[in-house]
Amino acid sequence: MSDTTACQKRHSVPTRGLGLACAASGVIGTALALLMGVHVGDVPETQWSYPHTRGVFVVEAVLLALMHLMQGAGFVGALRLGAPGNSRPGRVGLWVALLGLVGLAVAEVWSGLIADEADDSSVAATVSGLFGISSIVFALGAIVGGVAVLRAGVWQGPWRWVVFATGLVIVALVTPANISGDPGLRQVALLIWSVLFIPLGLDVAKGLHRR
Repeated sequence: MSDTTACQKRHSVPTRGLGLACAASGVIGTALALLMGVHVGDVPETQWSYPHTRGVFVVEAVLLALMHLMQGAGFVGALRLGAPGNSRPGRVGLWVALLGLVGLAVAEVWSGLIADEADDSSVAATVSGLFGISSIVFALGAIVGGVAVLRAGVWQGPWRWVVFATGLVIVALVTPANISGDPGLRQVALLIWSVLFIPLGLDVAKGLHRR
């Protein structure tokens, strides 16, 4: 079986669906990033859900959890299409990134459950730790997998570097913004990170522009 035929078989309807789900996650993330700084209700700054009320924060947390799972769909699609080529570290890296996204989804749900807690409570510290660990796991996996994708040459077109970029942005922008605690920086970081998943998903849906 030729490489082209094999790729066509892998580029099935489910794989296109995975790519489109990933692209949709980017739209969701972009919208949420733009809304995060909007103050909703009279909420003390020390409350975990600040600047949003519990109800708004819970909805936001659920949408973010869903977003992370939809982001993972793009990575699954890239694996199905053989984006890292024959690189074992590359394939492992993409699976590790997926694990990080699942961890982020769990952290988002847990975050919604503690919306009324003080931001310096022990449970808030635990949730923050889960966010931090999951982000690092994702970043490492995406960077290793992204390098393998670039070297393999299976992914064609101008967005072949986007997997690597999703990991790099976590390290260079998202993590520093979260550490700073500045809502504006966190918004910008989430916005940039989310936007990257739109072309990632669309390229997976198109079959990575393989020749």
